[in-house]
Amino acid sequence: MTSDSEEQIHVSETEAPSPPAPTIETNMTENINLKEQLKYLVELQLVDSEVYDLETQKQAFPEKIKTMDALLDEKTAGLKNAEENLKKLQVSKNEKENDMRSKEEKIAKYQADLYKIKNNNEYKALQQEIDNIKADVSLIEEALIQLFDDIESASVKVKDEKKIFEAEKAKIDSEKSLINRQEAEIANELKKLLEKVSETQGRVDGTLLKLYKKILEHRGRTALARLEGEFCGGCNMHLRPQVINSIRLRKDIVQCDNCARILYAEDE
Repeated sequence: MTSDSEEQIHVSETEAPSPPAPTIETNMTENINLKEQLKYLVELQLVDSEVYDLETQKQAFPEKIKTMDALLDEKTAGLKNAEENLKKLQVSKNEKENDMRSKEEKIAKYQADLYKIKNNNEYKALQQEIDNIKADVSLIEEALIQLFDDIESASVKVKDEKKIFEAEKAKIDSEKSLINRQEAEIANELKKLLEKVSETQGRVDGTLLKLYKKILEHRGRTALARLEGEFCGGCNMHLRPQVINSIRLRKDIVQCDNCARILYAEDE
């Protein structure tokens, strides 16, 4: 079977008893104890899996924060819209109050002018104008009553939106603080694990380590798969008896034909 490092490692199909500590000579850099090397690789994979999981958690944090910020922006927009609506209503109220005040002043002036008019027609005309303005004032009063109700409702809406915003901000601030603590903890843990990775890699044959890393690059979390009965523990592919025998003999590196992971058997 050809590995990713383009080195040919043949699967042994010999039906022979497995020696206690087999050494093999392949096209690797030197004679190696494959049983021992597989043990180191299993140890390495355990640590690498922890690193992978922690890195996955770490990579998820920016997206979580982005989602939080988007949610807070939504609540901010809700509060801003409520405040702008209240402001518009208050401006409209002030304009109508000013308009009504102006009309009332005009009514007062016209009513004073009535006493100065001697002509009957002019008197009637001015009285009609006063009545028209009073009608306008009446409409403004009705509009103001509605505006007062709308402003009260809008004020309640602003208070509600502010409470929602403040609650969401407090929640998000708390979650961000938690993420910051988790990031610090993960960074500290990763530092320890990477030191352990480096130490364990130092015990693995260079060519074998290159193959392991290549598989890990393509498969993500694991480059080795344990033999599970007659199946690959990585992809659940059924394995031929000859392959199973070769795995147990530990004379050659055996890779799964389906997922390319290095297969190994636990001591029985």
